[in-house]
Amino acid sequence: MEYVELTGNPRHDKLISLVMSNGYISNEELAKILNVTPQTIRRDIRQLNDAGLISRHHGGAGRISSIMNTEFSKRETAYIEEKTTIANEVANFIPDGATLFITIGTTVEFVAKALKNKNNLRIITNSIRVANILYQNKGFEVITLGGILRSHNGGIVGPSALSLVSGFRADYLITSLGAIDPDGVLLDFDINEVAVVKAMIEHSRNFILIGDHTKFHASAAIEIGNLKQVSTFITDSKPPANIINILKENKVELRIAKK
Repeated sequence: MEYVELTGNPRHDKLISLVMSNGYISNEELAKILNVTPQTIRRDIRQLNDAGLISRHHGGAGRISSIMNTEFSKRETAYIEEKTTIANEVANFIPDGATLFITIGTTVEFVAKALKNKNNLRIITNSIRVANILYQNKGFEVITLGGILRSHNGGIVGPSALSLVSGFRADYLITSLGAIDPDGVLLDFDINEVAVVKAMIEHSRNFILIGDHTKFHASAAIEIGNLKQVSTFITDSKPPANIINILKENKVELRIAKK
């Protein structure tokens, strides 16, 4: 069984991998495989459920929902160190004078904060929160897309946003996502937000995908695209072997951000 370090606890990491491989697995099976008591398994599942890594069910555990994303306010305070590390790597990678598409999400908000000290950037975004971070730099031109403003995450979606994207050609798209499937398919939770990301991919010279290690073991339902389309993938830890193979086969640059 292949697993990567997610939690710093090897038993928890193995438990997560078992859940992701099986979809659902009972407490009894987990206890037997991991050689611990059912009481320990129940405690482990409760902790991992609270961390948003698996879903707790009666008598066992399953993958987290592919339909519903974790509440935005909870994601803001999760994996702060990892997101900061990734954001700093992105800021070091982006040259001054570039035109950027930046999407919606907590990780890209960390990127926006890291970009504040760059020079002469043009940013086109469908996130009011990203715009609010960046507009105060007098050397930046910040353009927000028009459309429907969402209260839960400050995102802008709808036909107007899609139409405005087509009027630009960005040097770089910077976006995160909900999950990366083992076959390289990129996934997220909201069809309207995904539609804007797809339009940005089509109108960008370079596609920078960012995501922490949890994206390799998450689940989401709406397809954004494929790793094959990505120019550079920036993450915080070594991806699983199958993902590395896809990156190599398609000449996608992998950058593992260092703390």
